[in-house]
Amino acid sequence: MQTLVSDIDVRLYRPELIPRRGEFIAWVSAGLLGLTVIILYLTHQRVSWVILGLLMFFLLSAVVISLGNWMDRQTLIRIGPDAIEYHNGLRRVRLTWGEVLEVRVTPGAWGMRFQVRGVQAYFIFHTLGEVRHKGELKGRMGFEAGDEILRQIVLKSNLQIVDDAGGGYYYARQ
Repeated sequence: MQTLVSDIDVRLYRPELIPRRGEFIAWVSAGLLGLTVIILYLTHQRVSWVILGLLMFFLLSAVVISLGNWMDRQTLIRIGPDAIEYHNGLRRVRLTWGEVLEVRVTPGAWGMRFQVRGVQAYFIFHTLGEVRHKGELKGRMGFEAGDEILRQIVLKSNLQIVDDAGGGYYYARQ
């Protein structure tokens, strides 16, 4: 007899999304600098290598920030009865509970960093972190339910905590 897994047995987690203000500023800066280069070129003015370097810097920054924001919006952790799946738009990792070898936990600037390692694949996620400037909350990033995700991975993979002198700790099979 075939048993069907209900949707109740599956948990989906998405990270908090950072504001897109930095992305907007990077693209506007690149656009204004690009417009300046075009105007200088059309008026037969000399275009300094410094301006071209700045233009390349702002363009590269805008592309990297946009890619990071896009990946954050695609990120999903799916915990099911038989496996954990991680998707971020560029990577797709699926580990059955028996394939999870360890989870490394290290402190980060904004929240804890978890590295879930299997035999041939791994993925990394962060707990909720808050970015503050002069006491004012500027943004939140990471998984608000990060501790719950860690607990589910440890329980379903039958991992045990192991001390690590490197500033963090990890869970592994004993």
